Amino acid sequence: MARFRLGDMAGVAACAARFVEVSPQLDAYQRLLASFTQAFAVAVAGDAGASARLLAAVVEDIGRPPLRDDPRAVIPLALAAGFLGDVSPVFPLGEHLLSLARERGAFGVLVPALGLAASGRSWIGDTAGAFADAGEAAELGDQLGYAVDVANAFAIVAWQSAARGLDDDARRALVRARELTERAGTSSHAAYLALTEAFCALCRGDAEGVIAVLEPRLDLDGGVGASAEPLGIAPDLVEAYLAVGRRSDASDLVVRYAEVTPAESPPLTMAVLARTEALVIEDLDQSLAAFGRALTAHAASTNPFETARTRLLLGARLRRAGRRTDARGHLAAARDAFAAMDLGVWVAKADDELDATGARARTREVTSSEPLTAREVRVALLAARGLSNKEIAAALFLSPKTIERHLSSIYRKRDLRSRTELAAAFAAAKPT
Repeated sequence: MARFRLGDMAGVAACAARFVEVSPQLDAYQRLLASFTQAFAVAVAGDAGASARLLAAVVEDIGRPPLRDDPRAVIPLALAAGFLGDVSPVFPLGEHLLSLARERGAFGVLVPALGLAASGRSWIGDTAGAFADAGEAAELGDQLGYAVDVANAFAIVAWQSAARGLDDDARRALVRARELTERAGTSSHAAYLALTEAFCALCRGDAEGVIAVLEPRLDLDGGVGASAEPLGIAPDLVEAYLAVGRRSDASDLVVRYAEVTPAESPPLTMAVLARTEALVIEDLDQSLAAFGRALTAHAASTNPFETARTRLLLGARLRRAGRRTDARGHLAAARDAFAAMDLGVWVAKADDELDATGARARTREVTSSEPLTAREVRVALLAARGLSNKEIAAALFLSPKTIERHLSSIYRKRDLRSRTELAAAFAAAKPT
């Protein structure tokens, strides 16, 4: 993992080879690490098909004794699911392992596992859970003096905060993420941090800011994405180029992105590629066909945010072409998805596009209400599960008085009057 974070892919392969050599001498958990490292090396080398088979075997091993009761296994489980591109099937097992880590006070496992869980929850649209897990990982890890794993958690807090309109919280989280990344010595290789900073700028409508962050990555490391995927920064950078009128640069980048993206990539990758291609195609029919391919690929993925983002861009394209009625269906679907995820900034973007079609946007409940902080979301989720204030305090290492204060703030911000209403509100926000 250290070599990966330093961009040393040859070193990753060397570690995997050494692990395989000694695996017969290892215990069950160490053999799991050997198998995962081998699959990881194959993944970063670009052989998606072979890595998928190896990673699936890793997940199966973790689901059987003795590994299913070893909390340390939650980290390779989460990473394997992330590389496979489908985290939904492993969530019950992951939550079981995470609970074991919490019960045993295994903070060395809990902090990185919460950060990984936050990433997984984001992919399946559980943005409240992602915000809560990332916030807890950031607070615990900061107190314990962690660097890289906590930097990742702060980056997720920044992403979630920016999408909710909590710009000051997003800025603070980004500053802390950068500080920790510099301390760890991985600044020049932290693509995820650059992508998060660009996303925060995108939420603010700052296309120049997106370009300023991402364009230098093309020379630094070829523009790899957060998981070392080729030209993973392209989708956001293409949107920013188009927003400032640099259509030629956008088109050139899309061609390069298509050339380096393997045809057997996960559905989400193929969906985002098709969407990015659609944005630079000037012929309307051809552009709509590319958007159609994107939506078909999205149907096989589990990321509702990116699906809604594609519908938002498709609706905007239809509106600009004068097809307002067609645009409204996609824009309304995008708005509903963003609202279900409590992402107020993106609800507002969809509402603005709906307004531009001549449709009267729905009551802006989400954008007009004050967003909850990461800690408030954490408290709300536990209260919604039926935990008492004392139990919530114990779980979050806080005092009951602090929990009372947070609950009062939650009730005020969401106009709730009881735990029953709170439970119903947060049950409705979970992805189906």
